[in-house]
Amino acid sequence: MIRANGWFNAGMKKTAAFGIGVLALLMLVSGPPAWAAEKGPIRIGFIAPITGNWAQLGKDMVDGFSMYLDEINYTVAGRKIELVVEDETGNPAAAVTKARRLITNEKVNLMAGVFLVSSAYAVTPICIEAKIPLVGTVATADDLTQRKASQYFVRLSYSSSDFGHVAADYAYKKLGWRRATVVGMDYSWGYEVGGGFQHVFEDLGGKIVQRVWTPINTVDFGPYITGLKRDTDGIIDVITGAQTIRFIKGLRASGHKWQVIGPGAIVDETVLPALGDDALGVYSVFPYSVSMKTPENEKFLARVKQFIKRNPTAFQASNYSAAELIVRAIQSIQGDVENKDKLMAALRSMETPKSVRGPIKLDKYGGIVQNEYVRRVDKVGGVYQNTVLETYPMVSQFWKYDPDAYMKLPGYDRDYPPCKFCE
Repeated sequence: MIRANGWFNAGMKKTAAFGIGVLALLMLVSGPPAWAAEKGPIRIGFIAPITGNWAQLGKDMVDGFSMYLDEINYTVAGRKIELVVEDETGNPAAAVTKARRLITNEKVNLMAGVFLVSSAYAVTPICIEAKIPLVGTVATADDLTQRKASQYFVRLSYSSSDFGHVAADYAYKKLGWRRATVVGMDYSWGYEVGGGFQHVFEDLGGKIVQRVWTPINTVDFGPYITGLKRDTDGIIDVITGAQTIRFIKGLRASGHKWQVIGPGAIVDETVLPALGDDALGVYSVFPYSVSMKTPENEKFLARVKQFIKRNPTAFQASNYSAAELIVRAIQSIQGDVENKDKLMAALRSMETPKSVRGPIKLDKYGGIVQNEYVRRVDKVGGVYQNTVLETYPMVSQFWKYDPDAYMKLPGYDRDYPPCKFCE
């Protein structure tokens, strides 16, 4: 059952066809304990930005997560699942209010979702205080599985700096960049992706010669684009949501043909039609692409067309696979989510050799280890797509650095790493 406070996706049609098959298989492996029905439903609180700059990505989060639950008829280990959705609104303060409501009023057994890095940093202490597990299905905040790691937080999405680390390696080794500019939103998301890029890029011998931080509510990127250095090899772009359309179009309209690389959200499938040819040639890093040719992805694409009845996206895929892993964890403890220690142990041991994204496992800090794919926007058969160019297998949140040494360094922020080559 999905219940949304203030928002409901009318396009999400319920069907039990897949659910009956999956549920029957689970029952063959391990039937539900006698007490399961007596304990009532398992309540999952889900926070996502349903309104604001990231509204479409937030709706994709909910669609992907609820689609998997629909396939198992919202049932695991003999207990029904209730999904309670709250609107993050792209505001950390609002996310905290919604998290408190889900814990206090809705009595959720666990929380999932969360989009903004700043929201994740704000909501996690609330969950820790209440001893409610939080599973980040998008929230990329680095330190939640590093310097501020907690047993009550696990990440089934990606770390912000993952994108920067991989992008830097590819830009330096494959694109031949030696001088680059960082352009990012002026908050933790921009700092962590940009900082990860700078760390690896400069360790390889490159130079970041300019860093530009744009306010989160920027409408006109013209002044920022005018001030960009022309003698660089490319830009690491960390402008996402609806703003990515204005930024990339502005770059192209400037007449300078910078190469651009960034996290997958800069060219998410939801914005490609609006970007049109301006997106062609843009590189991105993400643990999934709609264009992937695997049996798991082919099944996923078919299900999206059946359940959601619109084009599939990366954020649907990442939340779909997160829901699948959460359900497997709950099944492994026969639905006993009231036992917090047992639930957290199950969540932290989640692993699969195959998913719509590829293989997934968690490290000892609760951070995800998975493939990252370097993609390029191409036009194939009249349709824009993110074509996978290279796979970086099982990428650690610490890249290739020693975890202990890495965590002794400051976290990536507005001023770290220092811009020692800025001109």
